[in-house]
Amino acid sequence: MNAELRALVLALDAVIEGRTGAEAERLEALYQSRLADALERHPSLSRQTLEAMVHVAYRRWIRSQEKPPTLPPNA
Repeated sequence: MNAELRALVLALDAVIEGRTGAEAERLEALYQSRLADALERHPSLSRQTLEAMVHVAYRRWIRSQEKPPTLPPNA
């Protein structure tokens, strides 16, 4: 995953895990700002495509953070 996509994934994670109130608004604004910056650098991308890419990468990132199940001792 490139650094730009990783930053968007981490920003999305912060929004999803964020708190309520001013903190949530600040995190949402940061995520939207990073999306806008990425769209400026990649004008051929639509907002919907970029958001879909970020959500797919986010799901993969979440799965990679999970611990694998352990095998029983006598397996």
